[in-house]
Amino acid sequence: MRSMYKELGVRRVINGQFPVTRLGGSVLPQEVLDAMVEANLNWCSMWELEEKAGDAIAKICGAEAAHLTSGAYAALVLSAAACMAGKDPEKMRRLPDSAGMRNEILIQRNLRGAEPGMYDRSMEVAGGKLVEVGDEKRGAREAELEAAIGEKTAAIHFMVPDFPDSRTDIIPLQRVIEIGHKRGIPIIVDAAGQTYPTELLTRFTQMGADLVCYAAKYVHGDNSAGWVCGKKDLVEAVALHSFIGQEAGGYQPRAGRYKSVGRGYKLDRLQVVGTVVALQRWMTMDHHRLRIEPALKRAENLRNLLNDLSGIELSAFPDRLVEGIGYHRLGLRLIFPNRTAADVTGLQDKLREMDPSVWVYALGNSLAVNCLLLADGDERLVAESIRKLL
Repeated sequence: MRSMYKELGVRRVINGQFPVTRLGGSVLPQEVLDAMVEANLNWCSMWELEEKAGDAIAKICGAEAAHLTSGAYAALVLSAAACMAGKDPEKMRRLPDSAGMRNEILIQRNLRGAEPGMYDRSMEVAGGKLVEVGDEKRGAREAELEAAIGEKTAAIHFMVPDFPDSRTDIIPLQRVIEIGHKRGIPIIVDAAGQTYPTELLTRFTQMGADLVCYAAKYVHGDNSAGWVCGKKDLVEAVALHSFIGQEAGGYQPRAGRYKSVGRGYKLDRLQVVGTVVALQRWMTMDHHRLRIEPALKRAENLRNLLNDLSGIELSAFPDRLVEGIGYHRLGLRLIFPNRTAADVTGLQDKLREMDPSVWVYALGNSLAVNCLLLADGDERLVAESIRKLL
């Protein structure tokens, strides 16, 4: 069988980390690939496909409407655009110049993540102006959020933490929704990886969030696909701001009327169909049998292959689990009591330099191996690589 990796001189990576974008996302199941092959052989109206696919996803997510996008980041860009310009063609033509519009997007400072601007910059791409609320050390107070809402406020952005119920230094989403809606302000939720337990796919719309954004790679879908679901009127605006809104003219079919800021966030029919099938499969699959049990078996194999090494301690990874999985992570932690964090980071770097390249986490004085994405037998290659270093 032809191998393009070999032809191009690209090393295979053993992914002991996460469905990260820089490693190409997830692994597409055969059912998804089959649907994409069928779509590849047949053309369709992309506007019609987006509408019907959106209906299917909205039903799964318990939302009034949904629209497929080229990833969760694009969903956030389009959501911000929809909240600022709505369906007004003249305002749409001007974005990202949002002067004179409601263009301020409120965000809690403590929800900006370890790398501020990494994802919430999507609000600025569309022309939004981020307004931070609260303090890095003590978090945000409800009174501060209420005081920040003004005539220029277009929306409130909320990035859901890895474990939604674990943070005490932020205003919880339910209260953010109540505060925002009291003043007529829509809530945009970044829930990109909040797909397991599966009830997370309906939780935020049921709370009343106006636009909720997800990434398809977290349901074994395409790395460059995602969707936004929520209130019908706003989702319709999202669609008009998308690439197909400019091409097809949307709900008033006049091509070119909607000069959208989302023109560059293009999807093809394969990605749309594949995302729907991936999400349908995700909702009906036996996660314990197909994901958790194999990952635990690989972790146990890895433990047995490494337990004779001196100078390391082995423990489960991660420490926090929800329904058996810790935010798309499940595996083994290798703790090095006598090494510094810098030493362990050096080990991580050396593992990446090998062939095949091995990607694991360096967490302080430990290496953590996520076994959810390993192929059967990969744990042996991981063990061999680690033993070579040690």
